[in-house]
Formats: sequence, structure tokens, C-alpha cells
Amino acid sequence: MMRSCGNTPATHNGHAMTPRDIFTALRQDVIGQDRALQDMAVAIYKHLIQHSVGNVLLIGNSGTGKTTIMRAAERFFAQAKGFEKFSTIIRINANLVADLASRGAQSNVVMDRLARQAATLLGERADLDTMLDYVSHGIVCVDEVDKIRAVVGGEANVKGIVAQDSLLTLMENENIQVELPYFEAGSWRSVTTPVNTQHILFVAGGAFEELYDQVFQRVTQKSGADKFYKLVPRADGSLERRFVFDMANHLAMEDIFNYGMTPQFLSRFDSIVMLRDFSAPDLVRIFRDIPGAIWPIAVDYFKHTGITLSISEEAAFMIADKAARKNRLGARALREVFGTIVKGLEFDPLASGLVREQDGQQVLEISKEVVETAHPG
Repeated sequence: MMRSCGNTPATHNGHAMTPRDIFTALRQDVIGQDRALQDMAVAIYKHLIQHSVGNVLLIGNSGTGKTTIMRAAERFFAQAKGFEKFSTIIRINANLVADLASRGAQSNVVMDRLARQAATLLGERADLDTMLDYVSHGIVCVDEVDKIRAVVGGEANVKGIVAQDSLLTLMENENIQVELPYFEAGSWRSVTTPVNTQHILFVAGGAFEELYDQVFQRVTQKSGADKFYKLVPRADGSLERRFVFDMANHLAMEDIFNYGMTPQFLSRFDSIVMLRDFSAPDLVRIFRDIPGAIWPIAVDYFKHTGITLSISEEAAFMIADKAARKNRLGARALREVFGTIVKGLEFDPLASGLVREQDGQQVLEISKEVVETAHPG
């Protein structure tokens, strides 16, 4: 049933907050996943106005940004003012839930972590009422949710079934008994009390690796594979013909059921979002421009050795193009491709013969030829 909170708008610094505002904030940290971010922005907005819980399931190849999106949500709440009671965010691995499932602690581990995180955020401001508010309006990010399949190799996976059921219980607006720490009269105390999960937002993500092959086989058995050759952009803006199978265009709910996620579990997600594979232009930005990008880290390393590391535009484009062909690895392909180029140089750059004197400095330029030599094909 749809719930309302009296049409109270979400506000930030006295101004009405919109889904587009949230999208813009999240987009500062995430490249190439605008559709997923739009769904996340709407889910967060619903969470803020307590309209309904818009739980989100993110499906995407390894390295497409599932964890980055979750971290972007964490940064949004850390930086935004006025949403403090919604700022209790935890990330938990689905495998942990599965491991605890057989011990009967599967529900409590999630709620206990929310309680500890709320206590950490509040410190000595953690009176009991405020703790209840923070925990009951938290966000739970579940990593590797595809690892709790109900069926593996055609056989029932008991741990996966129980883990899905335990998460389902939390997503069904239940009252869960939680040991809440709280600060009173100068000391920490605790009390076991019911916490309703009605307004907790769940964001789950997984690679669902075998799902790609499963959907591909289903689709190509009917229509063949020739139609999946397309012109795609290279890093320099030119086009090349490449085989591209976009699972998002062919995925059916039945595929996810067959993979091993139960209908009851999936029904608790308002949005099931396919993250797209990165294009070569996306990968150039991820390689050079985002916080924690591979290239600035490499530059800093060589700076400590007294060498200025540089790269030609053509070389950066070539690295991105090679990584884009490894679409099942996502952004992690950049690390693989660049690693083959830079590892030997990190050990003994002077022995490479690539270091030259320029304006009184030692400069090592990674050129297109260097990339091709280190990573042919």
C-alpha cells in the first residue's frame, strides 16, 4: 500500500529538494550510469519524504559502478544538511547474511549494524528517541546479493533461501527486536526494543555473472547473434564495429527467477536497474578524471622517484579502447590494461630507455607505441 507523510517536501538549507537535485549530487562521483542514478535519486527522494520505500536492485558486470553508486549515496548524506535522521547507512555483504542464516541471527546482524552506525554518528547525542529515529530511517546496502541464490547448479541452496527470506522479513515492514545502545546521564546504556523497518531503504547490488550467458543463450537461440554487431564509439570519437549484447534490452523477470532469486524477494524492489557497460569515452574519464583515478595515482608514484610521468592523448585513448573490449570487467579492465604497461616501469624506469631530460626534469612519456608494445592486439 502506498503511504504518504502529509506531502511534506524534502528540504535542504530551506529549499525544496527534488529528485533532480539528488541526481546531480550523485553524478559528481559516478560516470556513465545516468539511468541507474535517476532511479537511485527517486528512491532516495521517496525515502526522504517517507512516501514509500523504493528499494533498488542494481544488476551489472563487475566494475560497472555498483559500489561507487552506494558510496555516492553515503557522501550525499554526509554532505547534505537537514537529513540527519536518514544518514545511517551501512554496507553488508550478502555472503555474511547467508553464513549467519543457519545460526538464526540473519535479521539481527543488519539491524545491529544500523544501531552501531547510528550510535557512532550521534555520539553523546544518542538519546533513545533519537537512536530509534536514526535506525528506523536508515539505508542498508547489500553487496553481492547474487551470491544468495536459491538454486545453484540445479540444486536448492538452503543458505541462499534462508538469507533471502531473512532480508525479505526486514523489507516487509516488520517490528524487529534490536538491542539499541543509547547515551544517558553521562554513560552508555542499552535496551532491547522493537524497531519497525517500514522506512528503511534497501539498495542491493550484484554482478549476476551467469545471468548474462543465460539471457544471451535464450535470445540468440531464437534470432541468432549477427544482429548484435554495432558501431560503437572509440575513445577519440570515431566508430568501430564490435559485437555488443546489451542485456538490459532483453532481460525478463523470469530470467532473474531462473537465476535463483525468489519472486517474493524480487517483489520488494520497486526498481530493478541494469547498469550499462562503459563506453571507451567513459573509460577515458574514469582513467584520468575521477577521484581515486588510476592515472593520478601513477603520476604521484613516479613523482616520488623524481620522474614526471606523462601520457599522450593517443595512448590514453588506446588504453580506454582496449579496456572497453573487456566489457565483462568494466572499469577494472583499465587496471588490467594499464598494469601491463606500468609494472615494469615502476620497478626500474631508467632501464626502460623511455626517460628523457626536459627543462631540467626527468620525464617519462607513455606513448601510443609504448601501449601497443606492452599490450598488443
